[in-house]
Amino acid sequence: MLNTTRRGAVLALTLAALPLALHAQGVYPNRPIKLVVPFPPGGNVDLSARVIAPELAKELGQPVIVENKPGASGTLGLDYVAKATPDGYTLGIASPVNHLAAPSLYPKLPYDSIKDFTPVGLIASVPMVLVVGPSSPVRSVQELLALARSRKGEMTMASAGSGSGNHIVGELFQDATGTRFIHVPYKGSAPANTDLAGGHVDIHFDQLSSVLPLVQGGRLRPLAVTTAKRSALLPDVPTLAEAGVPKFDASTTLGLVLPGKAAPELARHLNTALDKVLSQSNVKEQFARLGADVRPGTSAEYAEFIRAEIARTAKIVSDAKITLE
Repeated sequence: MLNTTRRGAVLALTLAALPLALHAQGVYPNRPIKLVVPFPPGGNVDLSARVIAPELAKELGQPVIVENKPGASGTLGLDYVAKATPDGYTLGIASPVNHLAAPSLYPKLPYDSIKDFTPVGLIASVPMVLVVGPSSPVRSVQELLALARSRKGEMTMASAGSGSGNHIVGELFQDATGTRFIHVPYKGSAPANTDLAGGHVDIHFDQLSSVLPLVQGGRLRPLAVTTAKRSALLPDVPTLAEAGVPKFDASTTLGLVLPGKAAPELARHLNTALDKVLSQSNVKEQFARLGADVRPGTSAEYAEFIRAEIARTAKIVSDAKITLE
């Protein structure tokens, strides 16, 4: 017969285990998990999801099925995640445009970026690159700044669309350097880079994964990367801070989220699995080929990142008077 002390200890352990067992209706997971990508196949977000999905499946012991739900700049798919049952069988990839910038850009956003999601953890960050066309006379950031100041607001800055990550980083650059460029929004990065290569616009900030083939092929010239450290894929290209724009650090950062009101122990369980995946050398190598750095960390750290970035983005959108055109 158990003595009182042992009985109390066993009861405490049993009660501690109850929330997860009851929440998941058995050992979690006991069926396939859906990983929602709010963008079309083939892009950076989709490729990132397909790097982690098979490894998460191994850690969790159940298939992790990637499901693309594109539309409305990624807000359609993220809304699907927000409204799913918070039982751990629907996960989503959150990006800056549909999660961090969306509250400032969409007056009728169907979800609250903080209340309607449970952060699991950061996944990876992709640097952006400041690029110019091959016919541009500038070969450094300082030459670009000198030319921009001499032409006083006449130079043009392409983006993948108003409110896109490209646009927001461009606004950050202008604020940091005291320059003004005419914003030219495109319907995506590809046409923006095509016009940049053809000399129709002056500069563009774009993800490393998108511009790398164009840089390697000589169709675009990189001036700087936007992160605090250089990219291993462009080791000779300085950071903006090295190029004379102090403390500049911006990237496209992805995270893994559950629907809101998911149990904290569920988020911790998934965070542990995600961190194990991100620590694997083969996963790091796959992300490195995308120009990305893995971002392991706690759910609490991701929650703080979300709050800080939503506030920072809101200020950028307000100061630059960014509207969706």
